[in-house]
Formats: sequence, C-alpha cells, structure tokens
Amino acid sequence: MRSVLYYRHGVPSEVLETVEVPALPPPPPGHVVVRVRMRPVHYGDLLGIAGRYRSGGDLSVPPEGNRVGFEGLGEIAFVGEGVDLQPGTRVAFFPGRGAWSEYATVAAEFVTPLPDDVPDEVGAQLHVNPLTAALLRRAVDRAGIVPGRDVVVLTAAGSAVARLAITALAAADIAVVGLVRSDRGAQELRGRMPWLPVHSTANPHWKEKLADTIGSSPIKAVLDPVGGALASELANLLTNGGSLISYGDLSGEPISLSALAFSTRDIRIFGVTVGTWAQLPAAQRAEDLQFAIDLARRHPELFPVSACYDLANASDAASHVEWPGKTGIVLMTS
Repeated sequence: MRSVLYYRHGVPSEVLETVEVPALPPPPPGHVVVRVRMRPVHYGDLLGIAGRYRSGGDLSVPPEGNRVGFEGLGEIAFVGEGVDLQPGTRVAFFPGRGAWSEYATVAAEFVTPLPDDVPDEVGAQLHVNPLTAALLRRAVDRAGIVPGRDVVVLTAAGSAVARLAITALAAADIAVVGLVRSDRGAQELRGRMPWLPVHSTANPHWKEKLADTIGSSPIKAVLDPVGGALASELANLLTNGGSLISYGDLSGEPISLSALAFSTRDIRIFGVTVGTWAQLPAAQRAEDLQFAIDLARRHPELFPVSACYDLANASDAASHVEWPGKTGIVLMTS
C-alpha cells in the first residue's frame, strides 16, 4: 500500500515521501482497518513534520520513518474481535495514526459512522476542526463569559476552526469580533459572514476600529492560534480578569506580557488542543461528536475545500496549506 512518510524533520514539502509499504496486519481486538479515501492536511500536521512539537532538542526519527496524519475518511475494510462495526461502513476517524496512507488501523471507539447526508468532503473534516471548536466553546465558558455583556475576539478569524467557533458562539448569543491579517481576508470573511464585525490588522488603526466596534463592552476572552506580537497586544486589551485562550502557534513567536498583567489585572492565559481530546470521558466525546455532526449537517458551507491532491503529491499538498490567502481545507485522496 502507499503511505506518506518522513525520515527526518524539516520543511514538509522537502522531507515528505510517498512510498510503498507492507500491508497492515489484521486489526487487534477493539480495532478496525479503514480503507482511507480522503484525509485533510492540517497546519498542525506540518508542525509535527517540522519537529515543532518535540521537546528537549530530540529530533530523531526511526529508521523506518514516521507515518503521517491522524484524521481521515473511508470505509471499514477489516474488523477486530469485539467490534460491532461492519466492513463497508463509511466512516470518519480521529485519532488514527497513519491517516496519510491507503489503510490505517484505528481503535473502534475513535471511528464515527457517517450519516448519508454528510458528503465525503465534509466528513473528512468532521473531527479535528469541529472538535477544536467544541473545546474552544467550553474554554469560553471557563473564562466566565456573560452573554449580552462580554465580547470574544478571535484572531485568524477566516480559518476553518475560527469560523466554526464563531458560529457556535453566535448561536449562544455571545458577541464576537473577528481579526484577520489582510484587507482581502476581511472582505472575504464579510462575504461569508456578513453579520460578523471583522477588522484587518494590516490597518494601522485596527485597535481604534476594534474599540469603536465594541464600545463599552469588555473583551473578556481572546481566542488565538497565532501567538507572537498580535496575541501580546490583544492580551493587553483584555478587561480585568480576561483570558487569552491559545490553540496554535502560527507565528512561531512567543507571547510577551508584563508580569503586572497577572498580579494587578488578573489576566489569565491557558490553551486547548485537540491532541488531548481522545483522553476525555466517553460521554463528553460523544457530545462533542454530536456537535460536530450537527455543524456538518446544518452548515456545510463552513467546510470549504481549497484543493484536492492525490496521495502521491503530498509535498504539493503540504505547500498549498501555507499559501497566503488560502480559503478552505486541503484534502488528499486515494
């Protein structure tokens, strides 16, 4: 079978290889083998390939290479002992290591049978982004947001996760404002969500425009996947007791904040990651999956596709993810 691997950390487009590997063994008890037909290319995947998640300077890769990807869509090919799912069932899955392969072995508890009214291109995106939005929704509750009083600001507001989170927050009557990095991005997001206040941080007066938009309403939370200078500036705009909620590191730069922000203003910084979602209680995961399926059914427009690449062209797909102005997810098919 074909599989995308890397044998050293580095620039994804330079280190990814699509190679032939031996077929997978039969699934162990409680697992299935999925014939993967479609998988998204997430920015988080690229961070892993680049070695950004590794700590302590250990960037070693085993001689056999690392298989890539954790989310995908396909049909169940084989089932292990104790599994109720049937071969041929169309499913999405996460987490399932090696999703950038033609077949992947996945624990049955992390496989989601797809309703007929969820198309493949949407089902392939069912987990990582919607589940991150669910985590952010709970993080906003943790931050003590009061609907009708407080404002939530989202950076990278045109991203897939942000648009899902914005939709969920607006449904709960929470006031939201989006920030994007370009005037073009602001115009595109207004076209998709005409009711959403959006500002471009390319405008040197974006802070003043943000202040005009929110008036006297306090910024109680910022949802940020960027980090760096932008997150630092927004943390300083939080009301006393406000929270900066981080869920990414697009800038690769640290967040800088005066120690007095914590001691005198009670500013809080915490984060969420879908990487720990599988550790949540089964009941919470089931609730989150229902949230994701509801979004997929009611708002398929929130799951646009930027491009599809064959598995053989993984390097091109990885490069596409980082194109400026990209709108929609990049998928790989097989």
